[in-house]
Amino acid sequence: MTDSREAAKPTARRRLITRVRERTPELSERIVARARAEMPGYLALPGEQIARVTVEMVDRLLAALGDGRDLTEDDRRALREFGEIRARQGVSLSDVQNGWRIAIREMVADLTSAAHSARVADRTQLALVHDLLDIVDQATAAFSGGHRDVEIELARHDQQLRAEFARALLLGGLGPGDIHVQAQRYGLDPAGEYRAFRARGDDPRATADLRGLLRPEVTAVRVFSTAMDGDIAGFLCGSGTLDTTGTIGLGPVTGLAELPRSFRLASRMLATAHRYGLTGSADLDRLGLLPAIVADTDLGDELARRYLDPLGSGEQARVVIETVDRYLHSGMRIEATAERLIVHQNTVRYRLARFEELTGTDLRAPYSAMRVWWAIQHRKANPAG
Repeated sequence: MTDSREAAKPTARRRLITRVRERTPELSERIVARARAEMPGYLALPGEQIARVTVEMVDRLLAALGDGRDLTEDDRRALREFGEIRARQGVSLSDVQNGWRIAIREMVADLTSAAHSARVADRTQLALVHDLLDIVDQATAAFSGGHRDVEIELARHDQQLRAEFARALLLGGLGPGDIHVQAQRYGLDPAGEYRAFRARGDDPRATADLRGLLRPEVTAVRVFSTAMDGDIAGFLCGSGTLDTTGTIGLGPVTGLAELPRSFRLASRMLATAHRYGLTGSADLDRLGLLPAIVADTDLGDELARRYLDPLGSGEQARVVIETVDRYLHSGMRIEATAERLIVHQNTVRYRLARFEELTGTDLRAPYSAMRVWWAIQHRKANPAG
């Protein structure tokens, strides 16, 4: 407390505060009436309950003011509990603080009126108001701390429930009725579009980007996430994508009930992207048949044995395979292949002819070209093979 309390004589102070405390019920009634009129958050609460708590809080402040002391530990504990209760009742901290501003104005008005009636010196009135504001600062710190702690607790609980909801959806653990109820709880459209995603928990860039999207102030993309076998999994609302410098697998766009299928494909997209060393968002449009190549290793091994092993394993074989790969990716155009490899077109023709000679394959035949492409992509995913 400040030294200004010395400006008021203890006897005069006590007499003045006693007079104001005698009118605490009327004072509290005005405070409650204004709070309920100006802040919607208080309208949902029983008026009698608000009045009873207001009387108690106002009396604690006036008692400290009359004794010329700081708030006691018991006072601070009661004010902290007050903040916790208001948070659990759904009253925002802003509304609670505004309610206290109303209370202070009404208390100052009563103090001023009582001081004038008792002909208390202006210096004494100023000291009392100064001390009251000092006490109010202590009270504000106490109830704000209680309110914020409960807000954090409730946010964590809500986050846990959201994570459990996301996990149950992705794994197919909810029936149609449960999906509808939970969707309403989180403001989701049961008939809307959603897509699953998955990222490795040890991918720092992907996890950092996902955490950024989960911040409360981010509203461009609504994301529900959960932990899944050490990974970060979840779904996003809408048919958009996720920007990342790491690697995130994305499933196809589905409804809420079909998210398990989207999640299975997202998991395959993630595994495929990591197998090929790709970064960014990986979905079916980007990866095409690569997930099937990764999954069917027996077929890939056989195609590689048929179309790649005859070339040998030296540098010359690597160059020929690279040329065939670029040729297939460029739509089987000699000019584009040569330009990309920075070689003469005749060099490309020679290498392609060499491949066809050693493997007995006609690269111009669509089905043969597809088998060769599959073999090359399989070898990329399994270089040790």
